[in-house]
Amino acid sequence: MGRKQGLLGEIVKFGNGKSRPNTEGIHPIYGGNGMLGYTSDTNYEGEIIIIGRVGAYCGATYYENRPVWVSDNALAATPKDNNNAKYIYYFLKNMDLNQHAEGSSHPLVTQTLLNSIDIEFSDEESEQKTIASVLSSLDDKIDLLHRQNKTLKAMAETLFRQWFVEEAQEGWEEKRLGDILTTIESGSRPKGGIDPDLKHGIPSIGAENINGLGNYNYGSTKYITSEYFEKMKRGIVQDYDVLIYKDGAYIGKKSMFAKGFPFKKSAINEHVFILRTKSIFLQIFLYFALEQEELALLNANSAQPGLNQTSMKSFELLLPKSELIGMFGQTIMPLIDKIFSNGNQIRTLEKLRDTLLPKLMSGEVRVEI
Repeated sequence: MGRKQGLLGEIVKFGNGKSRPNTEGIHPIYGGNGMLGYTSDTNYEGEIIIIGRVGAYCGATYYENRPVWVSDNALAATPKDNNNAKYIYYFLKNMDLNQHAEGSSHPLVTQTLLNSIDIEFSDEESEQKTIASVLSSLDDKIDLLHRQNKTLKAMAETLFRQWFVEEAQEGWEEKRLGDILTTIESGSRPKGGIDPDLKHGIPSIGAENINGLGNYNYGSTKYITSEYFEKMKRGIVQDYDVLIYKDGAYIGKKSMFAKGFPFKKSAINEHVFILRTKSIFLQIFLYFALEQEELALLNANSAQPGLNQTSMKSFELLLPKSELIGMFGQTIMPLIDKIFSNGNQIRTLEKLRDTLLPKLMSGEVRVEI
């Protein structure tokens, strides 16, 4: 593989963004941390790489191949000469441009700074194209699985609404959540807090990862030791537990894990509730029945938003016949399990991509042309 040393400015042309327009339309608006919305105006088109310019996420890199508007919190980059745009995108992602930012309190990347970075890259057009194709195929598969999960979740929510909202029956009982649950408990953390340098062990699930079905941010995972986990008397996650974020700005957010997603073993910390019933099908019903907006109204502490067990147990809901809940669970479980399966596959593909990326860019791993 042909390798060449030089400056980043020799292979990439950078341009500034402009203030976000007030119009609405079909073209994406990009800021320093990704897409902000849509507009009828554009200031760049074709293959374009967007780079966050300012703030904690400066250096974040995105690729588009359609007309866009790049705001003044971002820079636009296009390849010079015959360099492949997708290759340049992955090359910049691998560089982790945030580490080159200037200023600690207000991080910033500028065109001058980026142009002057020393680089080593493949200067063969065919090699660039092949590397970009390998990495793009992984990203395309990941994107397909994310879109499939979005569809599956929409289907599940639609079915719940049809069965239990649009076709609600007068004979259903009004119950309190406390009458249905066999378990409601929060987790704990080791004395002195979780060691931020611990990179292995048992995942401790906090509020940042209570984000709905099939969603998990592995980059924010914190761990407890196996020894601490073995001593825990509460807060150990089981398949199809309903997990509720119980304090902070977004109380009432929910999640559910199963089938090894996101981990085979995990525990919750003190900011999360586990809700468990005598029936997995009832837990699935509860997951869809419990709405964040309604749970937030149970806020037991207005100064510091939060839910407690008493307020949670008092929550009232209309409970259908157990036979109907069972039928719904049997209908919906294949959709939910597919979401978890896709989540595991996404994780596998992301790890493969992230392992290959630096090796391909450095030339440690070669691809056949």
